[in-house]
Amino acid sequence: MNSKTVDKNFTNNGYCIINLFSKSQIENIKKNIIKKLLKLETKTNFLKNLNLNNLKDYHKLKIPEKIHKDILKTSTRYINLDSELIEYLSNNRYLKSIMISQWGHNDTVVNWVGSLKKKQIKQKVVGFRISRPSKSMKKDATGIHCDLHVGGKICSDKKVLVTAWVPLIGFNKKYSLNLSPKSHIPNHPIDNFIKGKTVTNVYSKNYYKNLKFLRPKLKEGQAIIFHPNLLHGNSFNVGTSTRISIEIRFYNKKNIKFWKIKK
Repeated sequence: MNSKTVDKNFTNNGYCIINLFSKSQIENIKKNIIKKLLKLETKTNFLKNLNLNNLKDYHKLKIPEKIHKDILKTSTRYINLDSELIEYLSNNRYLKSIMISQWGHNDTVVNWVGSLKKKQIKQKVVGFRISRPSKSMKKDATGIHCDLHVGGKICSDKKVLVTAWVPLIGFNKKYSLNLSPKSHIPNHPIDNFIKGKTVTNVYSKNYYKNLKFLRPKLKEGQAIIFHPNLLHGNSFNVGTSTRISIEIRFYNKKNIKFWKIKK
């Protein structure tokens, strides 16, 4: 696949799939997630035997829901990326090509944003998610939304960021990101949000019920790169293993005015 094809897919469909990480890089990221989980969960011994071999069986540890929610709350659900990996990402030819075609430059910063209202912003940090296997485990999947409205703030600037969704465990259609191709093109009215307790602004079912969604099949090391206005979510894990994934958000460094947007 060449850069022109990647750019075309991103522009036309709102997303594309690229090769992003090596097997060893994926392993290191998983190790960092395990370290973070062990650091967060210090009051009990539920995670004491967690390792690379049994990470996919996280759901079998039977962690009490209260503890699960506590260690995976928005304000702490992230890992740091070292400078070498940040440099590696900034030099990815597909990512550079997408940024240039969308923004006219590829000057980005990798930030993690929780709640802007609470000033939860960290640099060189990416969020991770753990989704347990169960058709009824809907609380492990965020509803249909777009990444445009960063940190719970309403934003209209479609050049604000580009997101990379990278599965670490779980790659087929039972685990993959649920997204709506071409949904990045229209503007999505904010009066179709439903009230919730999370930072993410989720759309009502009546708004997206007639849209087509799909779940791309990926290989280890691949990532879905998608537009900030692309509708995605309800990515329920209907497989047999725990899904582990990271979200890398590349913010437009030349356009930081959105940080000051009022609600």
